[in-house]
Amino acid sequence: MNNSKIAIITDSSCDIPKEYLEKHQVFILPLHVSMPEGDYLDGVNISPQEVYSRMPEVVPSTSQPSPGDIKELFEQLKREGYQEAIAVCISSGLSGTFNVFGMCAKEEYDLHIHMFDSRRLSMALGLLVIQAVDMNEAGSSSAEILAALEDSWANTNGYFCIPTLHYLIKGGRIGLVTGTLGTILGIVPVISINQDGRYFTYAKCRNYSCAIKKIEESIRKIAADKRIDIAVLYGNAAEKAKIVHANLKNLKGLRNLYLCQISPALGVHTGPGLVGLAYRIIK
Repeated sequence: MNNSKIAIITDSSCDIPKEYLEKHQVFILPLHVSMPEGDYLDGVNISPQEVYSRMPEVVPSTSQPSPGDIKELFEQLKREGYQEAIAVCISSGLSGTFNVFGMCAKEEYDLHIHMFDSRRLSMALGLLVIQAVDMNEAGSSSAEILAALEDSWANTNGYFCIPTLHYLIKGGRIGLVTGTLGTILGIVPVISINQDGRYFTYAKCRNYSCAIKKIEESIRKIAADKRIDIAVLYGNAAEKAKIVHANLKNLKGLRNLYLCQISPALGVHTGPGLVGLAYRIIK
């Protein structure tokens, strides 16, 4: 049994459902979304629909939490009696958030902060955070939680597709996905994240509908004879996501099935129409 009071920290790209957050203690630092008229806090004072409704005329930019934001949270945790914190952040291959957290953590001496680079995002990150929270509530030590996260990471990932790569290209988040050729030929890639935490093309499909089917088929193969948590993800594509959710709800071995709208900050980089699945295999 762990005697140290541990805080679990993440960022707003985790897309953890509100229903879970209402029942469990998770400290979430919002990313920043910059519109022409000013700066917003991801999911706090700007909604996904507010981002999509202004596209393509306005494409916002995003940035990680500021050092001031992070230090303010650390001070709050100390006031609330926490001795340790585990920060599980969006992939360092996609955002500077992990590095900013790490820089601030080095300046803290009254709070022992453990950093974990998820090398994932959205609910692939969120499922790791949920694992950390559940273990923390069960009394696990920080060392046990970190070891479990490292073990789970290789069995946690996701896939998504979007109608156009325009926004990923514009935001510089294209990674190893070949955007120009796909745009010219009308090919829709299924995108995943590699071991370095960067986007890559998992499969190439002839259209958007085929890409959604490919994602569902891929998850079915992964889930065969395994216990698994799955999250269906969407960005301004709720009806399509609900169909996928319904198709998977009776999957053998399924432990939890979530339906999650991606955060405004992620929607900035994908544009409208994202459908995806995140999963964590339970050992």
